[in-house]
Amino acid sequence: MDDSATASGTVPVRRPPWWGKSMMPVFAGLTAALLALALVIGQTIVAQRDARALAMTEGDTLLALNALMSAMLNGETGQRGYLLTQRPDYLTPYTSAKMRRDRASQQLRAIAARAGDTRFQADLTRLEGMTDAKFAEMDRSVALARAGYRDQALALIQADFGKMQMDAIRREISRMSLDKAKRRRTAFASAEIFERRLLPLIGVLSLAILALIYAGFRAERSRSLAQAEADQAAALREANARVELLARELNHRVKNLFSVILSIVSLSGRKQASSREVVDDIRARIRALSLAHSASQGGYGTPTTELGPVIVKTMEPYADGDGTRVRVGGPRIELPARMITPLGLIVHELATNAVKYGALSVPEGAVEIAWTVAPDGHLSLTWSERGGPAIAGETGTGAAGFGSQMTTLAASQLGGTIAREWPEQGAIARLKFPLPSDRDEFEKA
Repeated sequence: MDDSATASGTVPVRRPPWWGKSMMPVFAGLTAALLALALVIGQTIVAQRDARALAMTEGDTLLALNALMSAMLNGETGQRGYLLTQRPDYLTPYTSAKMRRDRASQQLRAIAARAGDTRFQADLTRLEGMTDAKFAEMDRSVALARAGYRDQALALIQADFGKMQMDAIRREISRMSLDKAKRRRTAFASAEIFERRLLPLIGVLSLAILALIYAGFRAERSRSLAQAEADQAAALREANARVELLARELNHRVKNLFSVILSIVSLSGRKQASSREVVDDIRARIRALSLAHSASQGGYGTPTTELGPVIVKTMEPYADGDGTRVRVGGPRIELPARMITPLGLIVHELATNAVKYGALSVPEGAVEIAWTVAPDGHLSLTWSERGGPAIAGETGTGAAGFGSQMTTLAASQLGGTIAREWPEQGAIARLKFPLPSDRDEFEKA
């Protein structure tokens, strides 16, 4: 902060750096990284899901192909055993193998239809034709053996036609199995590619988040500094305004004190007494005026102050010995020290106006100050004058200047309002403000 800024009562506001001006580039970059990450994550999830589904499908396919191959081998074993031994019990595994072949074919058809694999469906049609041809060959040899033509049946086997059929079936099933395994490996490789892309992107996103956190921290620090400087500038302006108000109040009070002292001298001079008595009376009233001025400033060092003694001290310079000129009454109430100063200012200002223009400007005038506490927690203080000269309102009194503004401001500091009336019998002022929320601590009957 330079000297010229201090002297003028202003505080320079530091210009925020680039990260305090706009975070849009950072947010745009982070948004792009998040979108890319979301895209790769989505692709990875889809690829992994497809790979799992394909793995399950191909696994079921391989199991069904193995079952089909096992059925063919069992059928051939049953056929050879029957032809060699002529024992009918070898026909049982042969017949069972045919049923197992049919179930495996049906299962493979269902898997191909569910996967929508037209190529596999074509391969399966060809494989079914080969197995049908093999079982037809085995059925002919079994039929010949049953009919008693065992040698002819063995001759069919020795011709190696059945072996060639079985070898072709093995090669086809092996080819189909390898194709399925290859497709499964391809699916898992695709998922792995997406996973490898995901890790670097996560790293980039982490760096972007750290950068954003750092930039946000710097931006927040910059904003905090700017806010602190702005608050400091506002506090300085408020302090300057308060000092100016206090200076105007002090000037106003000094003028009023001179007016009150002149009124005290004038009123005391009308008494039929010796000069010494008059001087003593003037001295006592001026001393009381000093005490009242101190009382109206509030009690420092104590958390609460009783309302009644403050008003009595403030009005002491204007009271008489028998208590008819100034009457003060109300329940015992203790207020926070912060509320005493504005309240004392209001009473002191009303008293000054009464001495200058109202009931206290004449010997027969009197003032009554009374207060009550309403059920809603508001304190109502009424200032009533009687026996004074007729007043035509604020304009007639000349009191529409700083004094009236000060009482209104003091009432607002209390959180309340002040209203004035000027009936023929004398001025009336009504002050109303809320007591602290914990009123039971401040009101003692």
